[in-house]
Amino acid sequence: MLSEDACRAEIERLHDRFVAWFTGATDPDDFDAVERALAPEFELVTPDGDRADRAAVLDSIRGAHGRNDPGTFDIEIRNVEVVHGAADRATVRYEEWQETARGTTGRISTALLREAADAPGGLLWLDLHETWIER
Repeated sequence: MLSEDACRAEIERLHDRFVAWFTGATDPDDFDAVERALAPEFELVTPDGDRADRAAVLDSIRGAHGRNDPGTFDIEIRNVEVVHGAADRATVRYEEWQETARGTTGRISTALLREAADAPGGLLWLDLHETWIER
């Protein structure tokens, strides 16, 4: 069964990649670690209720390289908990807090992760559902 520590490490690893990507701190050719983290069947439900498949999510992220100046964007992950675990997968809930020049937004995210030796952090993202947190 996947441990909470392993899930937390993967969530933080991928979000650290996002911060580096969105602030241009990583080379545009270094996108494969994000691509390889999302399963072919990956789907995202955004906080606004929109659904996006893997291709749409990757296109959106790829197009946002360097959209924020360094030091003006950060993501903090809080309160990671495994809601349900099975042999090689887990449903994980966590809070994601994004800090930008416009302010801070929060969301509760529920992700389905599966062990995968070829994934960058050893876990593959199958599904992600986000809901806004009111401040």
